[in-house]
Amino acid sequence: MPLFQRLLFLLLVAITLPHCVDAVVPVYQFETGFLLIEGRISDAPGYSEVSVARNEILFGDYTLSPVPGAVVSAVAENGEEVFWEAIPATNRFRAPEGWVAESGRSYFLRVTTPQGELVESEPEPVPTPVPLENVRVRFEQEAYFSISRDRFIPAFLLEADLQDPAGERNYYQLRLTTYEMIAVCASCERSRWRNGECIAGPDTRFVRRWDYLCDAACWISSSGQEINVFTDEFSDGRRVTGLEAGRDNYDSSGELLFDVQLFSTSAAAYNFYLTLKGLAEGSGGLNAPLPAALVGNLADVSPLGTNVLGFVGVVSVSQERIFIDQDTFGGMPLPFDSQIILEPVNPSPPTAPCEGGTRTRIRPEGWGE
Repeated sequence: MPLFQRLLFLLLVAITLPHCVDAVVPVYQFETGFLLIEGRISDAPGYSEVSVARNEILFGDYTLSPVPGAVVSAVAENGEEVFWEAIPATNRFRAPEGWVAESGRSYFLRVTTPQGELVESEPEPVPTPVPLENVRVRFEQEAYFSISRDRFIPAFLLEADLQDPAGERNYYQLRLTTYEMIAVCASCERSRWRNGECIAGPDTRFVRRWDYLCDAACWISSSGQEINVFTDEFSDGRRVTGLEAGRDNYDSSGELLFDVQLFSTSAAAYNFYLTLKGLAEGSGGLNAPLPAALVGNLADVSPLGTNVLGFVGVVSVSQERIFIDQDTFGGMPLPFDSQIILEPVNPSPPTAPCEGGTRTRIRPEGWGE
């Protein structure tokens, strides 16, 4: 489950679960209209990004929906405001290409909505960056056991080291982003790709699937959902080795690019994500502790006073990239369907665009190196 959805789920669970053991049927009273905002302002190009969504009831289910017309900007301590760009077909926004937060300055995020909300995060200074060192990848055929699949999962495990600065408290977050090249940009079940969508017809109801190739060289990225935060409370000034930076399942053949990122963060960000991690990983049962309060750093300062969940912090980034060919590690991947089934038409079937979401036509830095 993406972090954004996990935030909503945990919030609803935390405010609705009964904290007693009486055999009664609980009554759930959920509210709609929460804004959920999560992301970061960064001192490195390409890493300043936030998600903006609103929870609402759709066909009887709670869901997260984009906020059309929302305007997102980063505001510096001197009042300088930089407006961010919406990423097509998503609820995400990113800073303009090449823009970075400058060392020694403080920033906060501002979001305005067509409904009249004005959401601002608490200002934070850019932390001192700490270099990431000796990033490495290793493969384990039985990396972990999946209960849902009832089997051990083969995976690539990323590790790294760092030299913690002495004499100051530091807070960190590790994140892994994986890039892979894809050939198919649309797959239609019992339908065909026309005019940018899968369209069913009388002659397609017995078609299992048709695949449509990308219209250009195309890469797709994915980020791990693990919440990996830590502090130097017991390692001040020491070299820290063997940090677990993330893992990626061996579920297909081919080449991968791993981007390991070390975020230097604030104490407030560390406490927020540590609480979220505890909520996500905490066990239930009669003796389970009450859920901790998940307090973010965002507020709607307009007269509407809409509730806002999430956290947008200011981070400094250290990152390293590793390019691998999965098939050279000698393992066995998970079973996967590698067959591409093209629509049998003449001339060739249409292609599908490499755009939107986490796809990009831009060759990732480090690919093939």
